[in-house]
Amino acid sequence: METPPDKPGPDIGETEEDSGGEVSLQRIQVINLILTVVGAGASLLISYRFALGVLTGGLVMAANFRIIVGVIRSVFLKGSTSPVNVGIYWAKFTALMFVIGFLVLKVRVDAIGLLCGLSAILVAITTEAVLKLSGR
Repeated sequence: METPPDKPGPDIGETEEDSGGEVSLQRIQVINLILTVVGAGASLLISYRFALGVLTGGLVMAANFRIIVGVIRSVFLKGSTSPVNVGIYWAKFTALMFVIGFLVLKVRVDAIGLLCGLSAILVAITTEAVLKLSGR
C-alpha cells in the first residue's frame, strides 16, 4: 500500500507556482503588425490583391483588438458593467462585420487574403502565451 504524499497537490485548475505572469498586450499588437507586414510581403508572390487582403485584414484586426481591450478593461478592471459597455461591444462587433462585408463586396479585397490577415492576431496571441509560459 502506498503512503500519501507529505504535501497535498494543488486542487484541479490551480497551479503551484505562477505560470508566467501577465501577458503583454503591447507585445501582442507588435507581433500582430509584424506578422501582417511579413505576411503581406510574402503574399506579393501570389498576387497584389491577395497581399492587399492580408494587409487589410491584419490592420482591421489590430484596430479591433485595441477596441476590445479597452472595452474589457473598462468592464473588468474598473468594474463598470453598465449597459453602455455592452452597447459599445455590440456596436464594435456590428461595425466589424460591416467593414469586412464592405471590403469584400465593394472594395473587392481577396476574401482568403483577408481571412489570413484577420487570423494573424490569433498567431500573435498564441506566440505571446508561449513566450510567457516559457518565462520570456
